Amino acid sequence: MRKPAKTLTAVLGTAVMAVGAVVTVGTTAAQAQTVAYNVHCTPPSVGGSPFDFLAQVDLTVSPSKPTYAVGDQVTVTWTWKDAATNPSSVTVNADSVQPFGTVNVSGAQGGTVSVSGPKKNASTPSGQKLWLSNMTGTFTVNKPGVINLAPGSYKNVASQLGTWETPCNTTGTPGVSTSLTVDGSIQPASLGLSRSEVRPGSAPFQVLGANWPSGAAPSAALCAADGSACDPAKITGTGLAVDANGNLTGRASVPATLSEGDYRVRITSGATAVAVPLKVRNNAPAWAEPVAYDVSCKQATNGATFAWKPKVVLELSPEKPYYSVGDQVTVTWRWKDYPRNPQMPGVILLADTVTPSGTVKLTGAQTGTIAVNGPKKNPGAGAPPAVVQVSDMTGTFPVTANGRIEVAPGDYSLKLIAQTTPCTATGTPAVSSSAQVGIPVPPAPTLTATPGTVKAGDPITLGGGNWTPNTAPSIQLCAADGSGCSVADFLDNTLAIAADGKLTGTATVSSAAVPGARTVKVTAGTASAIAPLVVEPAPPNMRQVVLTPNHGPLGTVVTVTGTGYAPNTDISIAGITAAQAPTMDLAFLKSGPDGTFVGQITVTKANTAQIAAAEGVDQAKAAAAPFTVEGGGDGGVINPGPLAMKQNAAGVTLNPVVLNGKSQQMTGKLNTVTVEDFRGSQLGWSLTGRITDFRSETGGVLPGTLTWTPKCAVTNPDSPSPVLTGGTGPVGGGAALCSAANSTTPGKPTGGVFAADADLAVTVPGFQLAGTYTATLTLTLS
Repeated sequence: MRKPAKTLTAVLGTAVMAVGAVVTVGTTAAQAQTVAYNVHCTPPSVGGSPFDFLAQVDLTVSPSKPTYAVGDQVTVTWTWKDAATNPSSVTVNADSVQPFGTVNVSGAQGGTVSVSGPKKNASTPSGQKLWLSNMTGTFTVNKPGVINLAPGSYKNVASQLGTWETPCNTTGTPGVSTSLTVDGSIQPASLGLSRSEVRPGSAPFQVLGANWPSGAAPSAALCAADGSACDPAKITGTGLAVDANGNLTGRASVPATLSEGDYRVRITSGATAVAVPLKVRNNAPAWAEPVAYDVSCKQATNGATFAWKPKVVLELSPEKPYYSVGDQVTVTWRWKDYPRNPQMPGVILLADTVTPSGTVKLTGAQTGTIAVNGPKKNPGAGAPPAVVQVSDMTGTFPVTANGRIEVAPGDYSLKLIAQTTPCTATGTPAVSSSAQVGIPVPPAPTLTATPGTVKAGDPITLGGGNWTPNTAPSIQLCAADGSGCSVADFLDNTLAIAADGKLTGTATVSSAAVPGARTVKVTAGTASAIAPLVVEPAPPNMRQVVLTPNHGPLGTVVTVTGTGYAPNTDISIAGITAAQAPTMDLAFLKSGPDGTFVGQITVTKANTAQIAAAEGVDQAKAAAAPFTVEGGGDGGVINPGPLAMKQNAAGVTLNPVVLNGKSQQMTGKLNTVTVEDFRGSQLGWSLTGRITDFRSETGGVLPGTLTWTPKCAVTNPDSPSPVLTGGTGPVGGGAALCSAANSTTPGKPTGGVFAADADLAVTVPGFQLAGTYTATLTLTLS
């Protein structure tokens, strides 16, 4: 009995994009892209010479779904799209090679996934392509956001007359094959500095953060206080890195040549960037600064004294910008210039014979001394005046007071077996480190308002200091006791806070403001300040307008003559309805030195009842006169219609083919798409398409094989626009189907009704997995 021939069919799904949004049925899950990347393979000595290979890999995930949740278990499948040749001179036996690989995870979640495959390969002679089994591995989703998967290095383990490994290591950075979208609350990246105030050229400070994207190398830049003018040359990042859990660590320092000022440290990793404030001050608290000081030492063996000048650094830990009362602080005494061999002249010092001890002096908010000690650990030393590399010393102290505590080195002793040589400071050693206990309370913001007495409707000038730099201020007028504050009592303001915390600007008191003793209140962020102000009644309204003519049909040009207005002031003329609402008929001009003006406005709205003129936009400083519209009517309004498309039917089925060892084509026709442009504009439009790979349930792939021959036509003979037909060729990631150009003729609109069709073809290789292949064609109208 003859078996039926294997057939291969394809179904083309279509997705239509309306203007500005994609309209699809269902939600798209993660799609794998083939990644081609270079590897360098090193066979065993009996397996041939090292070689380079362009690996081509797909990474697919299971289950495949549009969005994942934290805690999901995901299986990654590594599919080979090409195979390297057998480099050895012998035939590789069937089912003798097992592959092992690594998938790199980046984005919201970092790390790697180990994948492996079974020993499943065909017998492969020398020089023939050695196809390996596909590999799988699993991982757990633990972060919301987008997780990227990329292939990495791999190795082949052959079991044939022994066990032989061929590692293939990446020589570049492979691209992303698959991305997963994980639902959940995505926490923003955080950034903190161990010191918020540093001296130019001081010791590096710690950089810490959480929720940073994995897989990208962080970089540092120093910016202005408002976040602008970021310059990586003004800061040095050391050891900046993000681990697999999104934790940022490292250190940074600013150069000794940096000017004092307020800055922001910006850390960037991939597409994520966060900036935090940093003050650079010459008098900032000291931190681990080397201190060289004079000591006088008395030898225990003969009572002789000698002078020395050690150099010491005192480090505090934990390192943080502000400490709290009750904190335990560790002081580490590090030698930069070691002490002298304490032995008598001519005596050599043996290794591991000297035990150091010393005292650290506390001054400032907390006083006292801290004992520090080190282990008996030193290399041998030559006879004096040679130095001995004694161990560093540590000690701890509890914080007992708020304020700045300064730490300086003091006396030290060197114990040689049972004999101790004390070294006493002969001066006052400088401070090496400082600890700020408690967050300093910044000075309260200040506010001044001048003049202190104004008439309603007049401007005032405001100033002040100690405000948070570059924050946006708001202003209110309150009662004398600070209650009943109103934003509406100020018409406009030009308030701003500079980088130095100074407030400047003006504000205009509304002519409707209640007279009497009042309070001005300015707020910026969580800070506010007040200033007294006396508001006097506004002068009587002497403003008048005369309309010429004061009646007429729509389109009448009215001359407006005004008197009694403030000199040299902006004037706005507006149409007003009977309900005192603006008609949006507007004109603008300026009054003369005598407070008069003459302007014109065209009446276009049938509901116009008055024409008013105001100083600026203050309706309390306005006058109006009636206007009668004759003939009625509001004119004809032509509203724009849509730009839209519709399709006769969704989906396309291509004709099936029977595999015969020769390249063939599956063909079909796009279901007609009707484009309607009723916008009444001079804009054109374009209809484009893009296609995914064809894939079958049997694992087959037809990548990028759809081509089309567009057919476009005007179907409404009254259409003012011609239609342009796209070219024949592959659709791939984007190709034009039909379009219409913008109109360049004044007064000539575009628009019409159009039909978009296309002949479709998909090339099928002579040898391909049989099955039903599907892909998604997305059409975009814009």
